[in-house]
Amino acid sequence: MSQARSPVIGTAGRLVPPPVDNSWLLLLSGPYSMRRFTMLSLRSRFALPAVIGLVISLVVPASGQDISDLRRQREQARAAEQEALEQIDLLRADDALVAEVLAEIQSLVDAQTARVAGAQQALAAAESEVLYREQLARDAEAAVAVMREEIAVRAVDSYVGTDTSLEPWLESGDPNRTAIRLAMLDFAAGSERDLLDGLRTAQAEMEENVRLGEAARVEADLLREAYEVALAELEERRAVQLDVQAELQVRIDEWIDVANERDAASDEFTSLIREATAAATGLNVGSPSLEGYVMPTSGSIGSAFGPRVHPIFGTVRQHTGVDIGAATGNPIWASKDGRVIFAGWKGGYGNTVVMVHGDGTVTTLYAHMSVIHAAPGDRVDQGEVIGEIGSTGFSTGPHLHFEVRVNGEPKDPQAFLP
Repeated sequence: MSQARSPVIGTAGRLVPPPVDNSWLLLLSGPYSMRRFTMLSLRSRFALPAVIGLVISLVVPASGQDISDLRRQREQARAAEQEALEQIDLLRADDALVAEVLAEIQSLVDAQTARVAGAQQALAAAESEVLYREQLARDAEAAVAVMREEIAVRAVDSYVGTDTSLEPWLESGDPNRTAIRLAMLDFAAGSERDLLDGLRTAQAEMEENVRLGEAARVEADLLREAYEVALAELEERRAVQLDVQAELQVRIDEWIDVANERDAASDEFTSLIREATAAATGLNVGSPSLEGYVMPTSGSIGSAFGPRVHPIFGTVRQHTGVDIGAATGNPIWASKDGRVIFAGWKGGYGNTVVMVHGDGTVTTLYAHMSVIHAAPGDRVDQGEVIGEIGSTGFSTGPHLHFEVRVNGEPKDPQAFLP
């Protein structure tokens, strides 16, 4: 929206850290506050997709990408952002671009929120794996300790010969007893071997679980760092989102203020017109003038009469006339013979001329002029130049806002024009 100007008379199997996305141009840091963004030129707008593409290309990680790669990508993305910051200023960006920026940031916030959730889940799984491996290592260590103690006890018993329960069998000359003796010796030897094998197995399991636990801890540390980076990025995005939302709300509030100001000006015109109509009563000023109007300038109607929804803000306002697009400085003609009852600045209408026709029942209004060529009280013939196309008041570009009112009430001008 343009600002009102002063009157003139005359804008892969293993747990991989989640990608760190730094793809939006409007992530701010240091002195580059959100309020310092401006759209400097069309060049910056055309550069926007290229810079976005560059930054987004930096956030798709290869399989097995580590934290150092992510950090390097983040720095590259920030460099791209810095270049963009030199071209864009949000305060001068048009409303559509601000809304587009907000929608893009919202999608990035949503994506980053999902990444943070994924990173958090991966981190929780890795930490659970660490605890599981540590518990297995402790269990294996306890089993090793028990087996070593059992082996030590048996070794002592064997050395000091405290077990005498087998002596009668071992010393007997009976062949049957001898066979039993040999079987018992084999059993004892086998028991010792089983115990030693179990010890070796438990020892190996303990060492393996210690190794896996250390690997899981390293993985968890990497995932924790990736999670913290992703969370920081999310918080940064949310901060930017709030800034853009605040800027858009400022624009909405400004639009509403200006629209209210224009409504107030319209009400003033209504009062003025009714006063002029009352003053014309009984005077020989002609019959009701509902026909015979001509286009007040060359150009086509771009915005018609009736309720109009703001394309960005969604607010609904009654458009009390038609907008005719034309180049700045093009002549504006009186649509019909009449008398000028107002010529000057009027709020959101900018430089405006109001004419009364016939018996005062019908009035025409011409707004946003760059230059006015009429004065109150002037009698003007149809087709006479009363001003020039401009963009004063609340206007988005050079055009003529043209109204036709009957007894002060706005009517569709196209019903009167050829």
